[in-house]
Amino acid sequence: MLIQLAVGTALIIVCVVNHAICLELLLRRVKTIGPKWDRRLPTFGHIIIMIVVVIGLFAAHTIEAWIWAVFYWLSGDVKSFTEAIYFSTVTYTTLGYGDIVLTDEWYVTSSLQAVSGIILFGWSTAFLVNVRGFFWRKWGVDGHIHTP
Repeated sequence: MLIQLAVGTALIIVCVVNHAICLELLLRRVKTIGPKWDRRLPTFGHIIIMIVVVIGLFAAHTIEAWIWAVFYWLSGDVKSFTEAIYFSTVTYTTLGYGDIVLTDEWYVTSSLQAVSGIILFGWSTAFLVNVRGFFWRKWGVDGHIHTP
């Protein structure tokens, strides 16, 4: 079990580093393209920016699911790379169908992947909310619903 925890922790660290790099690149991209799209399309430019951010976040999570998939494939606990990608994605998103189950040798590691996915999705959500909030503040919207 210690080997499973060590391998899972190492994979989590790799995914966190990937996520940090991806968010940094996304932030730089938003800072670069944000003002351009705001000038070109003052009413709808922020929507294009949000699309870029969501696609970037999706790419980051895809890379992370594939990192775990490579591990599952190399471990020999799945039949094919396609199965490894499927199992990894289902586990990373915490959907967990249960149609593919790892052997006792690596099942604890897959539970760490689910925890990793939850944390990284939360980080992505915070990033997305902050980008959206920046544009709301820019246009004088406070984000609260005001009722009469």
